[in-house]
Amino acid sequence: MTRRDVARVFGDDLAGERGTVEMVERYFPLSTPIEDFLGSSGRSLRDQIDRHMDRNPGDWSVEYLFGEIGALGCSRARFGALLEEAVHPLSRSGEEQLQTVAALNKVLARDGYELAQESELSGHPISGLRPLVRGVGGRPKNLIFASRGPKPEIGFADAINNDIVILSGEESCLVYDRPISSNGLLWSELVAWWSGVTPGANAANLGARLQESLASDAERKLFATYFKAYRSVLGEALPALLPQVYLHYDPAVVKTLRHRLPLPRQRMDFLLLLPGRQRIVLEVDGKHHFSENEHPSLKVYADMVSADRELRLAGYEVYRFGANELVGDGAESRITDFLEKLFRLHRVGR
Repeated sequence: MTRRDVARVFGDDLAGERGTVEMVERYFPLSTPIEDFLGSSGRSLRDQIDRHMDRNPGDWSVEYLFGEIGALGCSRARFGALLEEAVHPLSRSGEEQLQTVAALNKVLARDGYELAQESELSGHPISGLRPLVRGVGGRPKNLIFASRGPKPEIGFADAINNDIVILSGEESCLVYDRPISSNGLLWSELVAWWSGVTPGANAANLGARLQESLASDAERKLFATYFKAYRSVLGEALPALLPQVYLHYDPAVVKTLRHRLPLPRQRMDFLLLLPGRQRIVLEVDGKHHFSENEHPSLKVYADMVSADRELRLAGYEVYRFGANELVGDGAESRITDFLEKLFRLHRVGR
């Protein structure tokens, strides 16, 4: 059904400024070797497409064409390649290209896909078909992070509006109280907020303040490598890497609330808020993630993976590092390799 609706977006013009035969035969067989050798006298699929779409536009609809060439039942990769050709700048450009991509994305989104810009040609976007990454519903609120003392105790100030209050431990943590848009939170925005709440503050002492909340050499290595590798490369586009972020639950009054349970996870080691409401959780696992009283514990491990499942089901992405991965030889290259792949996946800085 989606592919038929995609065809209807194009109407009777798949190729735009290019020839339909030229485009389609790159991905679909339009004649047999015998027909090519002997000549088909207008009977091959190539000749029919040339006649009904290139020489006499409007004879065939794109939906009919898809049925004839097998595009309604071919692999996703082949169908996606054909779509990418149809919105390539050599086929469509300017406002027509933008409108076509927008219309297609409304259809493709039903199946979890989109055409997204990957590069450009002479200032015109070149799009590729990719899965939509599912983000977290709603906008972030109550961003409590970087505790350098006791765990903050959190309660509701207004349960209806989900407004919270820190009942104890507020002096040890930071609370970002500005609106966060669907574009996420950038390091430059965090620095601007910090400068507003701390007279004379700057990026350097914000970084120092955040490092005070880090609990291990492994966490400190991850934090330092992040900024060393990408602060100058991404500049204003650098996402804020938030350490020790507390989830929004209510341990103080949860027993009095019906149908509301706290997550097993109380805190995230690091959080990135990326565009499209993507929330990336980075966890650094020491031995306490797998043991209790210095002994291996299936219960501790089960609680951890249960919390991971809940976060993923809520739309978060969770990536775990063993603490030993982030210290010693090769740690920095291992971190930068991961971050490069993560930013490429989420199109950060592009």
